[in-house]
Formats: sequence, structure tokens, C-alpha cells
Amino acid sequence: MSYRILIIGLLILFSSGLFAQQEGKKKIRRKRQNSEELIRRARTLKDKSPKEAIALIEEAISSASKKEKRRIEAEAYTLLGNIYEQIDQGDLALNRYQKALELTDRKKERDKKAVLYERIGQIYLDKKNDQKAENAFQLCIETSTNKAITLRCEEGLADVELLRKNDKAVVSQLDAISQNYNLDSLETARIEARKARAYTQQMEFDKASEALQNTYNTLPRNKKIEETDYQQIKQAKEDLINANNYSNTQELAIQTNIPEEVVSNFPEKEQLKDNLRIAELYETENNLPEAEKIISRTKELIKPNTDAAVAAEVYKKSSEINQRSGRINAALDDLELYISAKEKSLEQLEIDLKEQIEIVKEQQKIDQLQYDFSIEEKEQDLMKTQLRTQKIIIGLLSLVLLASLVFFYFLYKNVKEKRKANQLLLLKSLRTQMNPHFIFNALNSVNNFIAKNDEKAANKFLSEFSKLMRKVLDYSQRDFITFDEEIELNQLYLKLEHFRFRDRFEYNFQNNVSQDAYNLEIPPMLIQPFIENAVWHGLRYKEDKGQLTVKINEEANRIVVKVEDNGIGRQKSKSLKTANQKKYKSTGLENIAKRIALINELYQKNYTVAISDLLSDQEDTGTIVEIGIPKND
Repeated sequence: MSYRILIIGLLILFSSGLFAQQEGKKKIRRKRQNSEELIRRARTLKDKSPKEAIALIEEAISSASKKEKRRIEAEAYTLLGNIYEQIDQGDLALNRYQKALELTDRKKERDKKAVLYERIGQIYLDKKNDQKAENAFQLCIETSTNKAITLRCEEGLADVELLRKNDKAVVSQLDAISQNYNLDSLETARIEARKARAYTQQMEFDKASEALQNTYNTLPRNKKIEETDYQQIKQAKEDLINANNYSNTQELAIQTNIPEEVVSNFPEKEQLKDNLRIAELYETENNLPEAEKIISRTKELIKPNTDAAVAAEVYKKSSEINQRSGRINAALDDLELYISAKEKSLEQLEIDLKEQIEIVKEQQKIDQLQYDFSIEEKEQDLMKTQLRTQKIIIGLLSLVLLASLVFFYFLYKNVKEKRKANQLLLLKSLRTQMNPHFIFNALNSVNNFIAKNDEKAANKFLSEFSKLMRKVLDYSQRDFITFDEEIELNQLYLKLEHFRFRDRFEYNFQNNVSQDAYNLEIPPMLIQPFIENAVWHGLRYKEDKGQLTVKINEEANRIVVKVEDNGIGRQKSKSLKTANQKKYKSTGLENIAKRIALINELYQKNYTVAISDLLSDQEDTGTIVEIGIPKND
């Protein structure tokens, strides 16, 4: 009886152990499948939502089994490298690809290693490091078992020789590729584009033109051209035009001699840029009808998701062409679209910056996770071997402490740099917000003349307004302009405002600074908002004719600009505001205050603004604004 009980007990024990082993295997299998699914989802999201993709990568690494951890981490770092490449962070991408290489199995995953070598080679090529690029492409060719990957690396070696300007070696390499591979139409086009670049470097422009035309003739007609493939074609065209110093007519022939069915397959952003260049060339040749035709067709290509910066340039060029053709209303409409697109471009820039900051933060989590895994493995090895001494443990802890200090130092430095980048972006945003406010006030003047049927005055005003507009749009792209440029802008602005309100005020512009001060750099549109305020909120409502005086004097360490008006004053101006004006509060002076505070902080300057009543004992108190501009150290 006891023997039978012992047998039954052993069977139960064996069954329990077998069941536990099977459950353990199932658990490991589920963890592996879960990690692989997370990596797959991250791969699909890396282009649309990099931050979400990185979060999935972090989860995949956390849930991976110990057996699968190296492979999952290798795929994770490869994906991270792809993400950093698409946001133009080459050094960070390079670091991730190198980590992925260390984790990739040499024998079982040769093609994965080959792809990593190819991407590393491309990054070194972009960094103009020909030797490291060549080494990476050679390793790619030696490792790869995939024909398409090998071809890409062979092309990479040709690019290395192009970088070295070794033209004969380039052509020889490309001829060898054509002979050794059964190339499709797109691959053939890439080869022809590189040949065009090589012939251009050899100053054989006829051969280069022929190779470039072969490129266009070879491209597939029913397939979209990816950005990476298009860059070779674009570079070949630009090299030929720049090296041969073509005239506008010759460049036009190259730009327009591309089959329409091929152009429609180019990346949308590049189509817009190419059309914009063609319109500029026609405009330079005074062929306005063709320029207008091209720019109209280009505007039709603009969609809600089109790059806002490129769209803004299209609208700007359309406005200029319409203005030259005498279509003032159309020019003004395009100008409004340009301003809107510019604002959208700045908003997108801010969004992209925030996204990059979030990507770096998520990356730091993964680095910390990988670091934690490394510590865990070391601790397990320590427990298994029991050969570590107290001295090694203390040394390891000291190393961890040092690594943490270094990590937090770089984290602090990175956050500080990002804060400065955010402040610069805000400064640019504030400067851009002032332009529409100023432009729309000036457009009201045009509208006023048109309403009075004063065509001659409207045309004269619009001519001066165009000069002012060009200066404003030019200066809005710059952080600083010369003091001479700022004076010229304000004199032109005052002339325009007086032209409209000449029955309301007279003005006097006194410039008492030395010639040396004209090259002093200051933020654009610093003085104009105060002059605008004096006209629109002080002098415009004065019952009798007013006086506006701008005095510029030079002191030892600074320049002082005084804007004086004998208008109705600040308090009375507030009481006269319409309901609509009260509802929509003007942001001009607030923006100036914010700009000056940011500039003082970022550039360690001491710009000052003081506003007070000019004649406190009179009914019309007037206003005086004193702007202090520090001289360069």
C-alpha cells in the first residue's frame, strides 16, 4: 500500500513539474510575441508619430525575455536610428546604429547588419567623412547576401569617389554596376544621375547634359519617386547648372525639359520648389505671362498638409508677379496668404521643436532602461560567481555615481540649450506677429484712398507701400538689422502715415547720431510701433493739427530715441476706443515689451523703454516714449 502511494506521489510530482515547465515555456512565448508585436507597431508609427513609436520601443524592451533581449534591443536601436535620421539628428542616429550593430548576430542576421552599415555609410557621407563612409560601405558589401542592399552600398562607394572628386573612378564604378546588376528603371536613373555629376566635375557638360536627360527618360512613369532617390537627380541638375554658369535661358531649358509625367511623380515639396525657380527665371526674362502661368499651376498644387514655408514662398512670388502685372487686389490677396502661411510655418517649427524635445526625453528613458538591465545582469553575475570583492563593489558604485553625475550634467546642459532654443523661437514668433498688425493698418490706408476714388493718391501710396513692404518682409527674417536700416524704415513709414493723415499732423525727424552709429545692430521694428501708436491713438483724434517729433541723440554708452506727440494722451485715447477695439486688445506694445525682455536675457543687453505724459498740465497731455539702445561692447 505504501509502495503504491509512493508511486502515485512521484507521478503527481512529475506531472506538476512538467506542467510548470510547459507553463513557463508558454509564458516566455507570450512575452516574445508581445515584444515582437510592439516592435512591429513601432515600425509602422515611426514616421507619423515618433514619440509614440519610442514609447512602444521602451515597452518592448521591458517585456522582452532574457533570451530575446539582445535581438529586441538591436531592432529597437535600429528603429531609433531611423527616427533620428528623419529629424536630421545624424550624430544621434549614428550612435543608435552602432549600438544596434553590437547587438546583432553576425552569422544569423547578416542582412540586418548590412543595412546598418549602409545607413552608417550614408551618415558619414553626409558628414563629408569619405574614409569612414568607404569603410562602412565595404563592410556592407562583405556582409550582405541581399542584391538590393549590395547595390545600394556599391552606389555608396561611387558617392564616396564623387565626394573625393575622383571622376574617372566614379564612371568606372558606375559602369561596373551597370554590367554586374540587372537594374530596373529607377536604379538605372540613379546610376545615370551619378554619371551626370561625374561628367560635370570633369567639365564635360555635353556628356553631363546627356546623362541627365537619360535620367529623366529612364525614370518610371507610374511610380512615386522617394525623397532619397530624388536627391541624386536634384543634385545632378544643380551641379550642372552651377558648374557651367548657365544663363537664365539655358537654365530654363534644363528646368523645363523634363517630361510632365515624370515631374508629377517627384515629391510634392520639390515640385513646388522647382516650379518656383522656373517662375523666377521667366520673371527675370520679363516673360510675365509664362511666370504667371507657372505660379498659378503651382498654387493649385498647395494642399492643407503642404510644407507651410514652401507655400509661403509660392504666395510671395505670386504677389510680386501680380503686382508687376498691375493686379493690385490679387497681389494683396496673395500677400495675405503669404502672411498666413508664414505664421503657420512658425507654428509648425515650434511643434517640431517640442516634438524633438519629447523624442529626446523618451530616448533618455530607453537609455536608462538599458542601463538598468545592464546593472541587473552584473548583479546576477556577481551572485553566481561570488568572486567579487568589496573593493570592486565600491569601485562599481563609484562608477555608477560618476555616470549619474555625468548623465545629469548633460541632461541639465541639454535642457538649458532647449530653453534657449524655445526663447529664440518665441522671439521670432513675437517679431512675426507684429508684421500682420503693421501690414493690416497700412492696408487700411490703401482701402481709404480707394474708397475716396483717389486713384492717383492710391497708386502713389501703394508704390511707397511696396518699398516699405519689401523692407519689412526682408527684416522679419533677421534677428538684427543695422541702425541705419531701422532709421530708413521709420522715415519711410512716417512719410506714408503723413501722406494719409497730412491734415491731422506734421512731423519732424531729427537724427543727431554720428556716422559710426549707423552700423550698430538692433532688433528690427523696434521704434515703429511707438510711432504708429502716436499717430493712430494720439494725433488722429486731436481736434486741431498735431505735431509728432522723433529725436535721435547719442550718449556715451547708448543711443536715445524719443518719440513725442502732443496728441490726446493715453487716458483719453483709452476712453475713445470703440467696443470692437476694447474686445480685441492690441498686442503691439505688449509684444515689444516681451521682445525687449527676451533680447536682454538672451544677448545680455540693456534695452529700455519709458512712456510718460508730455504735457501733464494740459487737456491734451500728449505722450513721450524714450527708447534706450545700448551700444555694442
